[in-house]
Amino acid sequence: MLEPATFFLDQAEASSQIHFIYDLAAQRVVFINRAYEQVLRGTCAHVNDELPALFARLHPDELPLMQRYWQLWTQGRLHDEIDFRLRTPGGADQWLCLAPHWYQDAEGHAWLGGTLRDISVSKDNKTTNEKFSAKKNTVLEILAHDLSGAFSVMQRLTEHIQEEVVPEDNPHVAQMLGMMQNTSQKSVQMIKDLLDQEFLESSNISLNLERVDLRDKVRQCVEPLRQAPGSEARQLELVLPEEPVYAEVDVNKLQQVVSNLVGNALKFTPNERRIQVSVAPCPGCVHVAVADEGIGIPAALLPELFERFTKARRPGLRGEPTTGLGLSLCKTIVELHRGTLTVTSTEGSGSTFTVELPVTS
Repeated sequence: MLEPATFFLDQAEASSQIHFIYDLAAQRVVFINRAYEQVLRGTCAHVNDELPALFARLHPDELPLMQRYWQLWTQGRLHDEIDFRLRTPGGADQWLCLAPHWYQDAEGHAWLGGTLRDISVSKDNKTTNEKFSAKKNTVLEILAHDLSGAFSVMQRLTEHIQEEVVPEDNPHVAQMLGMMQNTSQKSVQMIKDLLDQEFLESSNISLNLERVDLRDKVRQCVEPLRQAPGSEARQLELVLPEEPVYAEVDVNKLQQVVSNLVGNALKFTPNERRIQVSVAPCPGCVHVAVADEGIGIPAALLPELFERFTKARRPGLRGEPTTGLGLSLCKTIVELHRGTLTVTSTEGSGSTFTVELPVTS
């Protein structure tokens, strides 16, 4: 019959991870498997002599935390895996993951044990992925704010020219203006759809939070539309409090919410009616509201309005297409900020979308 101890030793010796047992009272390693020689380039027979040099390789940034972990480990209070770095002369840092174990026998003798595995490759892959993700996010932010904003302004300018200019001398002018307006509209929608889909499909959505005055960030979204020729027909109003209203938000994502809500209001509000964007402080929170005097939302569609690819999606009054992702995206972003997004609407009289966010002092 195979002895359990023999089975354990055979298994440990065959492992690619370092298995070890340390006598805490004697301050000596009493067992270590051959993986030590492969992973840390030491010699099993001389491991105790090599420990000081091994500890000296600990990265300086890791020392305070590792000292704290050592105290917890020797007290039997360290249970979670920990990652740490060893400096390698002339090379990249070596990352190791420790799975700690602590044991005390009936006589009170304590032993430390566990496994060590090299995770340098996975750490390098993670760093590469993070760099790639950062570059991708930069491109998406450029699309969201610079390119999309430019196309939106172009669309408004074209609409204004179409209203003001009668191309009697050149009938092709009307055709070209129509093409410009249509191309701008489709480009804006394509960028929004791309951003919405990317955000909702991301498996690792994170927020880059910073403390800001919400008045400034909401104004940055709304002012370009208010100043564009022709926008005064819709009487787009911005109502801000006199005092600063501070909150911790991801500015880019919050502005995407405001832009989406204002864009929806523009789609479903006739030119002669009003749209109001407001920021209002409340006890412990702040409300950012987009209220319009548009066609409103049928009561039957309200319960599923924020669902992804919602059946409540409708083309705009001027034929603007929609994928049904925008409001679902807005709700996801707001909830990541520990806030809420609600809507009140009366068919034929307009809608009000309200973002409620916690504030900071």
